[in-house]
Amino acid sequence: MQINNITSSIVSVLGNKESLIPIMIKDGVDSGSLTYQSYKAGGKAEGYDRAVDEFGTQLIWIGGIPFYKKLIDASIYKKADIHPDVDIRIVSNPEYINWAKKNAKGLMPNKGFFKKFKFLQPKKETVKSALLKSIEDGGVKINNLYKTKVIAATALTLGSFFGLTFAKQKQTKNFILNDINANKKSNNISFSSLKNEKSPIFSDITEFSKQKNKIPSFKGVKDDLANSILFNPVSNMKVIDVGISAERIACSRNTTELMEHTIKEGGFLFFLYKFGEILENKINKYSLNKLSIPIDANINVITDENLLKSLKKQNITSSVDKMPKNGTLTEKLDFIINNPDNILVQAAKKSDIVSETKNKKGKSFVDTSKFIDIEEFNKLAENLKIIEEKYNNSGISAEKFIKKMKVMKIASVGLNMLLSCAFLGLLIPKAVYKYREWKTGTKEFHVTNELKGKQTP
Repeated sequence: MQINNITSSIVSVLGNKESLIPIMIKDGVDSGSLTYQSYKAGGKAEGYDRAVDEFGTQLIWIGGIPFYKKLIDASIYKKADIHPDVDIRIVSNPEYINWAKKNAKGLMPNKGFFKKFKFLQPKKETVKSALLKSIEDGGVKINNLYKTKVIAATALTLGSFFGLTFAKQKQTKNFILNDINANKKSNNISFSSLKNEKSPIFSDITEFSKQKNKIPSFKGVKDDLANSILFNPVSNMKVIDVGISAERIACSRNTTELMEHTIKEGGFLFFLYKFGEILENKINKYSLNKLSIPIDANINVITDENLLKSLKKQNITSSVDKMPKNGTLTEKLDFIINNPDNILVQAAKKSDIVSETKNKKGKSFVDTSKFIDIEEFNKLAENLKIIEEKYNNSGISAEKFIKKMKVMKIASVGLNMLLSCAFLGLLIPKAVYKYREWKTGTKEFHVTNELKGKQTP
């Protein structure tokens, strides 16, 4: 693969609002920095406590929802004889389902890590038969299964995190007490006095239940939130992160730790999710309004040879306008499958708005098992017309214009990642320990101090 293709692939992933990779990188920087700062401030005890909390949470955070969803697919969905990959957004729209039934091709997908485990996989089924089966009762069964999966997978993931927190706090206590016991003679510390210490770290699970009002409820999940959780991985993570943040605050072992978690979790959620979105919008507006370089499009669209050819021919607007702008959903979906060479359709495929699959002969066609977001398709249409308009007013060659778009897109994504990681890796850890020092007069681990008989607020 050429270096340009590698760069485009990296930027495409890091700049994709629905990709988990940039979220995982930012979280990794935050976790690594906090663990290092914890080790520096509180020694092995706090370093261990933080490492288990941060990296153990990452495993639950990344794998929890997919794991529990797959188990539900292999049990409840399998028993109900409904294919789990039938998209609820398709079957919930009468016009869309009628179109899909007429145009359905190929087999339902069977991809992902779990494809190695055959007992977890649904039986092979055509797209058409899976769609027809899901609407036999008017879609009641599949809608109920869908809501059950959302609520259960989210609750089980957060339950796993609570189990980790409870086990971690207990293990940290034992770690510190063993260290104290080993050195009690030289330090003249009475172990018996520690046994009666009433620190929150000694509390059992009933202490957590007293604070259950602080834990987010999952009753009455709305359809739009459910859609977001199931079909947008980043929104999925937002829900889990908010729940994890609430649990961390609720399980705080003293008021100092509670405030540290509040500072850390508030900053984490902002810089992980909101800051990047704000910065991206600012850069995009500046690039468009001040530099006349539109960079909203996916970099795979910007670097596609088809865009360069269309700019030279100056036929983007005329090609885009062939799409029935005010047409019905059916007309727009028909346009997509009947015009594979249209610049708008090609760009939609590059942006992953439209998915493709192949038949046995290797010929590509639109994957009708995958939902096509017409709102995003319409936005892309307007974006392509803006690109042609700015190019026509630029007075430079198509090659130079594309190069400027590419450079600005790479700079935008790079700056976003750099600043987000800097704030997550430097600002938040420093703020946490500055607060601790201001509140307690020391950066030492408050749990260790409590177990040694020192008072921590």
